[in-house]
Amino acid sequence: MRALLAGGLVLGVGATATIAAWTDQELASTAVAAGTFSIVSRVGGSGAFTAANQSTNTLTVTLDPALMYPGQAKAVAIQVKAGGSLGGPVNMTAVSVKNAADGTVTAPADVALQGALTLGVKVTPATIAGAQAAADACTTATVADVTVTGIQNLPALSAATLTVDQAGTATNVISYCLILKLPDTAPGTAQGGALKPTWTFTGSTS
Repeated sequence: MRALLAGGLVLGVGATATIAAWTDQELASTAVAAGTFSIVSRVGGSGAFTAANQSTNTLTVTLDPALMYPGQAKAVAIQVKAGGSLGGPVNMTAVSVKNAADGTVTAPADVALQGALTLGVKVTPATIAGAQAAADACTTATVADVTVTGIQNLPALSAATLTVDQAGTATNVISYCLILKLPDTAPGTAQGGALKPTWTFTGSTS
């Protein structure tokens, strides 16, 4: 009887030990903040980079195309860099053309000029320190990566990469050298035409 009772006591203690447990926890936490992405631009290798878009302002491209004649060419460098803490690809994604009064291109001379002009684009990545040299290298003699006939047409370019360092500061500049030319074969109907092209550059995070 004692043996049986003692056995019962042992079973009781065993059941209690199974139910009871010691617990401990380890906690890990961190601060999370989202980076920012934007692109800024300027004409040439000097001057401040600014945000230029339809909601604020449009970058003025100083091509000085007034009074162009057959065989004449103009060139200008538009430079783009990351404006936030993140990098990513950037490309020329659209072009819109208006007449001198910011209206639809319908006048015969404007239409003829629009179709006759050629646009060549050379894309050159450069360091921040080399931005001026990249802009200076953009001339009417620059060999374009892609050339289209008709200023309303978009050149098919490969995307370039905007980079930033670990501190979120831009480390490179992408220079787009635009070469605008009125060919020798431009029709006489283009005389007196006046156009206002606007190119759009779009960037995104990697």
